[in-house]
Amino acid sequence: MDNVKNEKITYKIAIYTRISKKDELKNQNESIKNQKNIIKSFIYDNDCLKNSSIFYYSDIGYSGNDFERPAFKQLLEDIKSKKINCIIVKDLSRFGRNYIQINEYLDKIFPLLNIRFIAINDDYDSINNKNISLNMDISFKNIIYSYYIKDLSKKVKASFVSKAKQGDYIYGFAPFGYKKNIKTRRLEIDEETAPIVKMVFNLVEEGKTYAQVCNILNENNIPTKSYFKAKNNGIKPSNNTIWKRGAIYQIISNQVYIGNTVNFKRKRKYCGNNKKIIKSQNDEIIIIENTHQPLISKEVFLKLNNKNLKINNKKNSNIFAYKIKCANCGYSLRNFNIYKNNKNIGKKYYCNTKNEYKNSKCFKDYILEEDLINIVFESLKNIIFTQEIVLKNNKNQLSPEKYKPEIIKLNLKKRELYEKYLENKINKNEYIKQKTQIDNEIIKYKNKSKQVQVYNIKENNTQFEFNQFIVNSFIKCIYVYNKNTIEIKFYFKKFF
Repeated sequence: MDNVKNEKITYKIAIYTRISKKDELKNQNESIKNQKNIIKSFIYDNDCLKNSSIFYYSDIGYSGNDFERPAFKQLLEDIKSKKINCIIVKDLSRFGRNYIQINEYLDKIFPLLNIRFIAINDDYDSINNKNISLNMDISFKNIIYSYYIKDLSKKVKASFVSKAKQGDYIYGFAPFGYKKNIKTRRLEIDEETAPIVKMVFNLVEEGKTYAQVCNILNENNIPTKSYFKAKNNGIKPSNNTIWKRGAIYQIISNQVYIGNTVNFKRKRKYCGNNKKIIKSQNDEIIIIENTHQPLISKEVFLKLNNKNLKINNKKNSNIFAYKIKCANCGYSLRNFNIYKNNKNIGKKYYCNTKNEYKNSKCFKDYILEEDLINIVFESLKNIIFTQEIVLKNNKNQLSPEKYKPEIIKLNLKKRELYEKYLENKINKNEYIKQKTQIDNEIIKYKNKSKQVQVYNIKENNTQFEFNQFIVNSFIKCIYVYNKNTIEIKFYFKKFF
């Protein structure tokens, strides 16, 4: 980097540092402090940088496999507002480990925004106009980083499975009522919270419903799991947390309280860059019996859980699942089916907080699913009709799924194009040009898919067409104040 031209530019430097939890435990050389010291030394030794303004951005405990990191997002916002015009990292692995996304920033985004980017240990400085061979070298390193993180992930998972089979509790947090012994990796009774767990089991065994248990706990100001979690993390606990039915069910149904260690009950599922937590299959869950001191007997546990075996036998789907909430307490509304002559004729939605906490100010009525559908559907139509959407397609061909194959083909084409660029079969300018064309095509097909959904709502003005797919596609959240006052938030800005 000695041949950098001494241009008269006033730099506003972002020192970006990142460390994952695994890096922090295994390699002190990657610590945030160490990264900052290396970068500051580099800046002070460089004449064109040493008098610059310096801003610090650190992501602690975040993987480099994607860019969903708070400090990095703030850095991008500051770049847009012209607060930053130079980024310096210790090496590319601190910036990220996804080689495709990294090259997207280095080759396209940062040059477009006139951002100078420096990776010290990789001897990379965007102002030097390095030739294609160095770009290939950088790409190769990023590929190695990408394979490294995947290989490391497999090894870490295998290690966790091995520990789980030995009866170790592999999670960092302990279940309510227990604390984790760091040395033995086993659970031990927490004298402060264990009595609360025993109280919950005793109340349910006496015949109290979950709602009644919540009401008793809330009336007696019994602290919740959230209260103790905040307290243990050095955060001032909130007095607004209340017991909910879900928390009672999680305690009553957890085998940990009869001395069994249960690992891998849930797993991560990835869809592109999006991640969600789902329940594991039965054969993926590892249960080791009698690993720690129980809080209740197996007889009581089986007795209470046999009564709740029918909980998961719901046949009728809730089209407003995770979307409809009480405007007062913020919790999701519960629902139950309405039957007439043993036939399901609809649903009622209500806020259960009023049953779990008597002093709640939540609305104490219910709203029918049929009325809710009509209100939401009319609002949806009114917004749709304001959008000037013209589709010339044949009605029989109008399906949102129609464009998925095209989008998949274009994504594959984009990947093949990038591989050609890595193999030096096309130059950088040609790669950017063709990639931009492909990206524009993908956006076009995605917009058509959304327009088709809107068109189908307009043409098929029936309750049958209003389903969970429509709700998830267009509605962000529904807040219910009372039976006659509802606030609906839509996703439309993303679609039009």
